[in-house]
Amino acid sequence: MPDKYALLNVLDKVGSAAVLINCRARTTDCNQLAKRILSNHAADMAFPDAEPFTGRMINSALTEPFGTVELERPRNDQRLVFQAMDITAMGEAHRLLILIDLAVRAQVCAPVLEKIFGLTAAEGRLAAEISRGLPLATIAQSRKVSIATLRSQLASIFAKTGTSRQPELVALLARVCQFSPTLDPVT
Repeated sequence: MPDKYALLNVLDKVGSAAVLINCRARTTDCNQLAKRILSNHAADMAFPDAEPFTGRMINSALTEPFGTVELERPRNDQRLVFQAMDITAMGEAHRLLILIDLAVRAQVCAPVLEKIFGLTAAEGRLAAEISRGLPLATIAQSRKVSIATLRSQLASIFAKTGTSRQPELVALLARVCQFSPTLDPVT
């Protein structure tokens, strides 16, 4: 039987905001990343005494594997979704919600890509920049290299990653870096 604090701590370390909801439809705990997201919405919230989620959202979270997060005090510029799964922690059934802020792009770390795929430093930087949505022309201008040079590096990246198109590469990098250590580790 997992200790909920150990589970929440592990999820912090892999960069996943997590919330536990019990079978009585109450938020029981969350990790530090989730607290950061939720505190952005309600500065005066004394978690867990104040329920951050709407009742409709909690009911949805208890029955659906994914959905949109509805907060009691939402901010207009943030879009949150959740993935849910059932767990037993400390002898009680819970629904674990992994919160995903759609406004935050995953940080793809060039050195990680270099190590995993055998990319050169230049290829790792290029792959990371492409994953952030930067066009080749912008990258070429900032690096003071030709687009032809970047296309050559991109061809090498495709060969080393087993991809053939930029959208396919971006999707692969998002999966690979989904659980990379965060640059701002939670203590």
